[in-house]
Amino acid sequence: MVRNDYRTPIYLQLREIIRNKIEDGEYMPGTAIPSENKLAETFGINRVTIRNAVDALVHEGLLRRVQGKGVFVVGRKNELSIEDHAGFESKAELSDSRISVKELNKTIREAGNKYANLFGLEPEDEIYYIRQLQYINGVETSIEDFFIPKQILPTLDTINSSVFSFRDISSFYGIRLKKMTQTLRIIKGSAKIRKMLNIPEGVAVLLLECDFYNENGRIIAHSISNIRSDMQSFTVSMHK
Repeated sequence: MVRNDYRTPIYLQLREIIRNKIEDGEYMPGTAIPSENKLAETFGINRVTIRNAVDALVHEGLLRRVQGKGVFVVGRKNELSIEDHAGFESKAELSDSRISVKELNKTIREAGNKYANLFGLEPEDEIYYIRQLQYINGVETSIEDFFIPKQILPTLDTINSSVFSFRDISSFYGIRLKKMTQTLRIIKGSAKIRKMLNIPEGVAVLLLECDFYNENGRIIAHSISNIRSDMQSFTVSMHK
């Protein structure tokens, strides 16, 4: 329970308890903290006090509320240089469009020969496979398949990737993304992908493949995105 110290409001005491749990690593970056009901039960105080304490940390930028999903820990971000190397840039991300992501699948699997060669692993080494569905203004827009060696982010299974991007998560855990290479092709797309994205007949699919490199020049993640060509477009930025 929170101590009844009349000199310090209870919500401020709870704020510091939650802050300490974040700093001590009990509440890890990218993961959700316990619900208001659970915190109220744990500390023996009402939900209004819980909400005030959480709101204070949200305003500080240590926590982030996500409607319908919970409250998540925001890690300390390191400066990243990957933006200077981006080849393609989604116009949807730069507009006023409302973008949301749904995590469809997250599993751990063996790398196999293909991803062992890509990541410099043994075929039996484990990698994460994540599939996400992206919406723009509530409309299904793209499906992304993401692959990352488990040794790079061992706790990725506890992190909600629909709340934080790979760039965010990498920054939280001190992984410096130095470079990204991208390949864009125009394809018809499989029947399954076209059905999942409700793609009209005659509309093509943009297939975007990305490799993410760390500062040592190693590929640490790979993504494959199937994108509705009538919903997103891309520009190429040149940097000296």
